Amino acid sequence: MPSMMKKLGCASLFAATCLSTPAMAQGLFGSEPAESSLYVSAFVGATFPGDASFEGTQNPDPAIPATVGGSVAGAPASAIAEFETDIYFGGAIGYQLPFQFWGLFHPRIELEVSYFDADIDGGSFNGGNQIFSGSQESLFIFANNYTDIKWRDDQLVIPYFGGGFGVGFIDTNILYVPPAAPFAPAPAFGVIGDDTGFATQTAIGATVVLTEQLELYGEGRYLKTYGIGAERRFLGGGNADLFNADVSDRPDGFTLSAGVRLRF
Repeated sequence: MPSMMKKLGCASLFAATCLSTPAMAQGLFGSEPAESSLYVSAFVGATFPGDASFEGTQNPDPAIPATVGGSVAGAPASAIAEFETDIYFGGAIGYQLPFQFWGLFHPRIELEVSYFDADIDGGSFNGGNQIFSGSQESLFIFANNYTDIKWRDDQLVIPYFGGGFGVGFIDTNILYVPPAAPFAPAPAFGVIGDDTGFATQTAIGATVVLTEQLELYGEGRYLKTYGIGAERRFLGGGNADLFNADVSDRPDGFTLSAGVRLRF
């Protein structure tokens, strides 16, 4: 987590720049004036990460025996990891834009930060039967554009849809050993890395209006991060920590969350 947080400054600047230029002007597509407001929101829920599929080609350090974990130069390095369901949470600051389209679609923009740390539930390397452990930590900063579907001023349940793009900071720490030696220090391998990639998300949800300032909402979304790299490393006994292969993945997954929104 600390290594990720060092990158927040540049990513926040990137997202703020994206939000500073609204996608549509008031004069387009028959828009009309509508009530605007600033808001802050916070949410918590569950994340269901898709299986990680780290792919690469082995190029082992000479000190790794060829018989250990199938470490043969030129051979494929395919580590597949399954994740447990985990807690997902975050918050946002946003702005409801002062216009509405066709008396129905009311857009808003926001800057969001979200986070989860998913534990490993199992996996395999090159189709083998290894014992997996570890986790993958994910921190996101998104510039979002949502559209509320509102056909009445006194509407109490407001559907919405939208999505965003930004950056994902992915810290991978996946470990595995042969089933014959689950507690032995060797031979063990890890897919390890801390990388940043372009991230996207799409979402659909509904808001329940409690008062003019306070709202609750529920949401489902799909997230994906592109071009995340890591290294497969031999983590044998003693101080062995040897390079075996560069591998990469495009982590994705679904989330379900509930949140509270406070308008000003």
